Amino acid sequence: MSSPSIRTAQDDIIKSAEDKRSYRGLELNNGMKILLVSDPTTEKAAAAMDVHIGAMSDPWELPGLAHFLEHMLFLGTEKYPSENEYTQFLSQHGGGSNAFTSAEHTTFYFDVAHEHLEGALDRFGQFFLCPLFNKSAQEREVNAVDSENKKNLNNDSWRLLQLEKSTADPSHPFSKFSTGNKETLETIPSSKGLDVREALLKFHSDYYSSNIMALAVVGRESLKELADMVVDLFSAVKNKDVVIPEWLEHPFAKEKLMLRADVVPVKNVRQLNLTFPLPDLQEYYRSEPTHYLGHLVGHESEGSLLSELKAKGWVNTLCGGAKLGAKGFSFFIINVDLSEEGLSE
Repeated sequence: MSSPSIRTAQDDIIKSAEDKRSYRGLELNNGMKILLVSDPTTEKAAAAMDVHIGAMSDPWELPGLAHFLEHMLFLGTEKYPSENEYTQFLSQHGGGSNAFTSAEHTTFYFDVAHEHLEGALDRFGQFFLCPLFNKSAQEREVNAVDSENKKNLNNDSWRLLQLEKSTADPSHPFSKFSTGNKETLETIPSSKGLDVREALLKFHSDYYSSNIMALAVVGRESLKELADMVVDLFSAVKNKDVVIPEWLEHPFAKEKLMLRADVVPVKNVRQLNLTFPLPDLQEYYRSEPTHYLGHLVGHESEGSLLSELKAKGWVNTLCGGAKLGAKGFSFFIINVDLSEEGLSE
């Protein structure tokens, strides 16, 4: 690649023998990593951006800020100040969008009719350049976050996650309330004189850095055309040399173990969930040791734990596997779907 904005380019990407699409990996001079996919037959073009920062980096005094910022980026930028510009453009051209915030990632994505990829990417790219965080939009979007949290209150998986957080070391970022609600993002900050808009601007300024961003784009255009498109739009994102956070202390230290919690579910379910703290195993991603362990735990052969429990009529299913924590720690979980008799035993 001849563009001065591209540091490296790689075309020898391993793919399936039946995959007819063309691929190219790029790293821009600002450190952003990009995967381009040229598919001349696709009806929809699409893109996704991952920012390697999430809810565990929320300020302690503003739980849910990273998630709130994710919402606010949809509501106007300096180049496209209309709150509905991005969403309206996509809907007018057969597309849609969404985003989510996890413990250490925030991910945004969209799809659109293939001929409108450049227009969608231009609007999308402004999220990472010049968001407005308008005060009027902020006040309304707090209500949207609050509604999302209220919806989660009746979801058993979310309830168990929050229970798990509440039993962790309260000084560990894993324990933070990641969704946020009206109380944490408006009522309490207002009572303490905290300016949430300034906090949004600071979080974006501090953490939304090109060196911890990864972009994937698929379209009908050739790889060269896609490369020209993304270089024009994303090489201007600033590299602030953000160091990806790492949490070497586990949120469940020895004094937090051997805890039993009995939960009344919302739905009619009977489950036994066991969680074991592990160190960070991401460096072993090629061999996946937890996959082997999960295979053994959940094996259905004669003499296995599952076969014995099934013979007693106590369980329906039993499975084990890794559960991601964040950079620095992880978990191994065993989930058992119990029968009525199994619950009593």
